[in-house]
Amino acid sequence: REVCHSFLLTQDLPNEPILLTEKTTVTLSNIEVSEKLFFVLLEKTKVTIGERVSITKHVDSENCIREHGMAREIPVWLEGHNALSSLALENIERMPPSSIGCSLKEARLYSIGLINIVPKLRINEVEWLLVVATEKEDVATILAQDQPFCVGYVETMTLKDYAVSILLKLRIRKDCCEVKLLTLGATKKEHVSEILSQEKPVFIGRVETMTLKNYAVSILLKLRIHKDCCEVKLLTLGATKKEHVAEILSQEKPVFIGRVKEMVLAKYAVSVLPKLRINNDNTMEKFVLSADEWHFSRILEEKDKSIEVGRIRRGGFDVPEGIRRKLRYDLVDEETSGEATAVGDGEVEEAVDGERKMLEERSSSQRGSHLD
Repeated sequence: REVCHSFLLTQDLPNEPILLTEKTTVTLSNIEVSEKLFFVLLEKTKVTIGERVSITKHVDSENCIREHGMAREIPVWLEGHNALSSLALENIERMPPSSIGCSLKEARLYSIGLINIVPKLRINEVEWLLVVATEKEDVATILAQDQPFCVGYVETMTLKDYAVSILLKLRIRKDCCEVKLLTLGATKKEHVSEILSQEKPVFIGRVETMTLKNYAVSILLKLRIHKDCCEVKLLTLGATKKEHVAEILSQEKPVFIGRVKEMVLAKYAVSVLPKLRINNDNTMEKFVLSADEWHFSRILEEKDKSIEVGRIRRGGFDVPEGIRRKLRYDLVDEETSGEATAVGDGEVEEAVDGERKMLEERSSSQRGSHLD
């Protein structure tokens, strides 16, 4: 007859040997365990999470259990391609949000099980968080939860396919967390349908660099940057097919993107430029349109000087000559005494003619004074 065991796992293991089965209940409290032991317990036993629990990197030469206050804070490498067992999934579902402290070196999550553990982690910092969800069910549990979650300081966060939709539950705020580089990529329209179907905007906060690829470009319609957060240093939009930008182009209302230091639009993403609105007091250090001739067909339909792009540093202006006449912009140079503004290329000829006329009038006046 199988015996049901229940014990509190501390830094001192039970004296008698215990066979771990799915009927064994293990309570973790005031403890730090290696990630290897943690996942063994998830797969083999019924796990209950108490207070002050953290996981750390497994090191063969060191104890896999320590008191929480003695945490080594060795960053964990978290990676998973295969689905977890039903018992492990049940354990994860019961865990309170943000109940397991850890620092992550890298987290590459591809399976339904490990994706669901993200809201349960209290992540201090992570160098790279990659979440890929090829099926809608992979993120269903996260989207069904009421409480949003935060992931702390993230160097690089990449969300692909259905994983893009977890932005609805993720909070990136100044007082919560920060992302240096946020990359969102979606290869199918249904990958972003959950976000596009929302009536309310999706607020993101402190993001330094943001890259949206293919169908993910369309979620610009829903993204909002908190006013009290700094500007986006680099915004990159890339679309390899016309369909990727069709959602934005079908909208009558413009898309406000606030303050942007540098902007790069690649391939068919250049066609959304007439829809974008930037703060009036914004000055871009770099503005790049990187595309072939056929990608510009939509822009070429616009009237000359009808697309407002604002102030741009002269050295960072990289736009094909044939497209510049469609834009309305000011090129500015940085000088020691401040900024000197030059008119856009669409108005250069007019400015040159005006300057030539002034010189001619001045020359004529000088000749008249000499004759007198």
